Amino acid sequence: MKKISRFFLALAMTASLAGCHYLDVDSELGLTEEDVFNTTKNFKAYFNTIFSDGASYTFRNIHCGYPMFIDWNRYRFTWACVTDAADAGRYIRSQYELKACNMTDGVLESFSFCPLKSLSSGDVDLKTGADKPIAYAMFNIIRIANRSLENMDKLTNATEEEKLDLTGQAYFVRGYAHFVLCNWFGGMPYLDHALTGEDNWDLPRESARTTYEKAAADLYTGYEYLKKAGKMRRDALPGQSGHLTSSELYLPSGCCCLAFRARALLYAASPLANETGDPEAWRAAAEASAEALKAAEEWQYELLPLDEYTDNFYGQMSTNETLFGYYHKAKINISNWSAYLSYPQCYSSTASGTCPTQNFVDKFETLDGYPLNTEADRAKATAAGSYLEQNMYANRDPRLDFCVVRDGSTTPYVTGVINIHYDPATGTYPTTQISGVNQQFAQTKGWGGDDSATKAYTNTGYYCNKFWRGARGDKDASHYHLDPLFRMAELYLDYAEAVNEYAGPSGTAGGYPLSAVAAVNKVRSRVGMRPVRSEFTSDKDAFRERVRNERNVELAYEGNHYYFDIRRWKIAPETMTQTLYGMWVESCPVDAAHPAGRVYERRPLPANRNLKTWKDCMYYLPFPDAQANTMTNFVNWQKWQ
Repeated sequence: MKKISRFFLALAMTASLAGCHYLDVDSELGLTEEDVFNTTKNFKAYFNTIFSDGASYTFRNIHCGYPMFIDWNRYRFTWACVTDAADAGRYIRSQYELKACNMTDGVLESFSFCPLKSLSSGDVDLKTGADKPIAYAMFNIIRIANRSLENMDKLTNATEEEKLDLTGQAYFVRGYAHFVLCNWFGGMPYLDHALTGEDNWDLPRESARTTYEKAAADLYTGYEYLKKAGKMRRDALPGQSGHLTSSELYLPSGCCCLAFRARALLYAASPLANETGDPEAWRAAAEASAEALKAAEEWQYELLPLDEYTDNFYGQMSTNETLFGYYHKAKINISNWSAYLSYPQCYSSTASGTCPTQNFVDKFETLDGYPLNTEADRAKATAAGSYLEQNMYANRDPRLDFCVVRDGSTTPYVTGVINIHYDPATGTYPTTQISGVNQQFAQTKGWGGDDSATKAYTNTGYYCNKFWRGARGDKDASHYHLDPLFRMAELYLDYAEAVNEYAGPSGTAGGYPLSAVAAVNKVRSRVGMRPVRSEFTSDKDAFRERVRNERNVELAYEGNHYYFDIRRWKIAPETMTQTLYGMWVESCPVDAAHPAGRVYERRPLPANRNLKTWKDCMYYLPFPDAQANTMTNFVNWQKWQ
């Protein structure tokens, strides 16, 4: 037997434990490999544990790579709260551990390997799905995918289409899981077969770029098999019976594989992974995005019209913009939503919520396309008659109200408007009538004045709106929630970013007709935004900032995109050390200076929520000591200390 790393041996053992409820072939079950792999029923029962959500142990599968599922955690924060984009409503680990670069092994274990101990201890979190062991789950599904590929020839009673479909899915899973691991933990050994006692288990890391490129290769192979299987999309085309109603919507398609391949190559080309700035990496990413767009458009995926925009996030199992998604049906007054939605929204007794900062709200341009990111930007927009600080929400990108709850917002369940302001005339914070009841939305004890509370209110003046349909949680009905793991808007923006870096704003790639500028403008036009202003489209550097800003706005608070984007662009040292602001609002008489009847004041967040901390160890997560101490050639990432 070759030299064995206890770390990877432990991975194999825990993967076996997760799989042996059906099979990671165990003689005690009375099953042989032939019993499992030679019939379609048994093969699928084994393979489909990758996607199953029907029992507690099966949560430790591909779901732990899905951003919404990751953000359903017992610590009550989304990973947006670990960036400058948002503050958690409660004062919790996202501030005093993660933003402070002081992560304990307990938190790290819950997001990496907690079942290594929980499977034997019966930890309650394993049973409730509260922890999200990303590394454990991804290694688990890689092993299942590899074993399935290696035993595909034993499958004797399946049709050729079924074999092609299962093979394509397995390649997708292997590529996707390595991609997820690399995002969170850095470059990984690329496990392209199920390790046995005859293998060398003492495996070093691959570079991040190599990991992404190998994942992209697997994703492309998955596409080739799924195309042959007739699975370029999992439902019928628009206008046909079965459109968006297929029972297979949770499975990857050929178009999905091409989209994730494009994303993997975009990450491989970005500064964090592409340390030499190799332009060929950008060319590969641009051409992959072009190929994915051509296929998606051929199969009639499209950007939804503005009046259906929110279908991408709630109310539907899927949309014709969603290339791959995870859907879940539930009410929102439960702990799952306490990381996304604060107490006034979901009405969960443990709610924290994701509260946007003013820094992020400033990313939403004026309707005329003027940036508002800096004081100089706002002065220029004001001089052009496009912006007024004391009426700051007028004439803004419509996506601001889709993404952010502010003072003056409304929903179908609100009578009048949502009040998040102080009334100095009465010395009170007005309530809001929502779902037939009066509800407080403002933090009545002042920002940072109630950090011990378990029912959180905003300390920024804002709440997240993207995944909220506007009713108070206890008064709302169960409805679909959609995590758009990949949608067409991102694919256009991936293409624009890669093409701009490779060929400039007016360049194209891969025979796709749109330029980088045109691709961005296609996303903007869907919501009624004018094209990017000409002063930003003349050169690569100027346009880069607008592409990035467009991505921030369009993908705000979904997919953990911002968390990864500021890292792969290597701008986190700047964004994470800036002063974070919120918007303090007071009512006043309407006059020329205050046309909204409000006084708006930018205020810094309290010091304990305004940490201005960045260390380069924060680019990736390390593995916990319990796993790191078993390694030899696999060098662990630095701890967040």
